[in-house]
Amino acid sequence: MKKSTGAMIGILFALVVSLMNTGKAHAATITQLDITSESVSLNFGTLGTLSGTFNQSGQLIMGQFQPTPNIFPPIQLSHLTFSIFSSSGQPLLNLPPPSGTTSGNTMTVNVSSLFAGMSSTQWGTWMTPATFGSLNIGGTAIGSFDQTANAFNISWTHAFTGVPFLTSGNFSLQGTAQLAAVPLPAAALLFGSGLIGLAGTLRKKLSLI
Repeated sequence: MKKSTGAMIGILFALVVSLMNTGKAHAATITQLDITSESVSLNFGTLGTLSGTFNQSGQLIMGQFQPTPNIFPPIQLSHLTFSIFSSSGQPLLNLPPPSGTTSGNTMTVNVSSLFAGMSSTQWGTWMTPATFGSLNIGGTAIGSFDQTANAFNISWTHAFTGVPFLTSGNFSLQGTAQLAAVPLPAAALLFGSGLIGLAGTLRKKLSLI
């Protein structure tokens, strides 16, 4: 009798733990990305490609626009200096602030409002400060998410139009994510409370036998 009752208590506690972990595999809302490294690859057509990997620490906050240099300090890539910021792009554009979710081991982030202000020590007739002063580099970033460490690795591609020679860019971000708390459904909480109460009652009965 003690063995069967003890086994039942074990099963009940396992059910409670399972309920507590239910939300982990479901979609979670991202509140902030703590960036530790990033990479950029710009395709200038016949002029070649500029690529670089950086270890700039920064924060991308969901639900709001951030002026430069609030996301992270300027990035140097060859003769180009990038100042990253997020903006709605008005009046020409009406872009939403960054937002993102995780689903299991996958992360998806809308970074369509990311812009780069670029300066160069080698401005030419085809590349002027006016052309590159506010360049949209955003897109939909998708990649991996480690549910244990909250670590992410996301990337996206942006196609450029109207910019001489610059045809596309590949971008990636790595770091850790901060997630909004995922509340358990009320029914699950009530069921879990009932299981805990039942397990307590069975334990008391077991101690009296």
